[in-house]
Amino acid sequence: MPRTAQLTRDLRAALSTEELWIAFQPQYLLAPEGSADAAVPTDPVSVEALCRWDHALLGTVPPDTFIPLAEHGHFLDELDLQVFGRAAGHVTRWRDSGHPLGLAVNASPAHFSRRYADTVVSRLDGLGIDPTGLTIEITEAPTPQLRPEMITAMQTLQSVGISISVDDYAGGDTTVAMLEALPIDEVKIDRSLAQRTDAEADDAIAAVVESSAAHGWRVLAEGIETTADLERARQRGCHRGQGYLWGLPMPAEEMDTLLAAV
Repeated sequence: MPRTAQLTRDLRAALSTEELWIAFQPQYLLAPEGSADAAVPTDPVSVEALCRWDHALLGTVPPDTFIPLAEHGHFLDELDLQVFGRAAGHVTRWRDSGHPLGLAVNASPAHFSRRYADTVVSRLDGLGIDPTGLTIEITEAPTPQLRPEMITAMQTLQSVGISISVDDYAGGDTTVAMLEALPIDEVKIDRSLAQRTDAEADDAIAAVVESSAAHGWRVLAEGIETTADLERARQRGCHRGQGYLWGLPMPAEEMDTLLAAV
């Protein structure tokens, strides 16, 4: 692997090449247990856009390697916004073809500010995209999420119809009381918690689901890889799910094929 400085330069250069591409992971409604729709759902209601990097010499560079490079190089905001713009173009095309998909994109707490929120809203206007159905996911990080500037950014996005999601919730440092203090619309249960089968995990997720009823949140279970995972998420009252049960995150061309079959 090249030195960090060289890899950072390569990543910055890749922002304007085809080395960076978007993978889409579908998200599905989870019907209540025992309903007529209790089979594995096949019609996605939204997609999460995930950035992928195929380096010209090194091959695939994982996100947990290149995302910190972008953050330390002070261009993670540019990367996030590029992913958003390119993904939004695909989702607009799918909506126009009769598939009313939502779109979820990630934003780092490190740059989540009023400036970022204003840029997202401006991009939406420029692309002519309806903000309804767009979700901005912020990785679980209680301290920066509670900064006043972050709260203002959340409220700015919500004022135009964009949803805010707390990603990777695992029932650890972040408490339900902390979630209740935030202007959010969704909580994503991390796979490390969603795949657990013990009573402590049941209680942790039940607390989020119970609070979601009072606050109007969606609860989405990540890491659904088996039908047992799916049924457990349903039994716990989660509203949506995503995971490898439906396949790996896929390029836009494979999403075209998936949508053509539903």
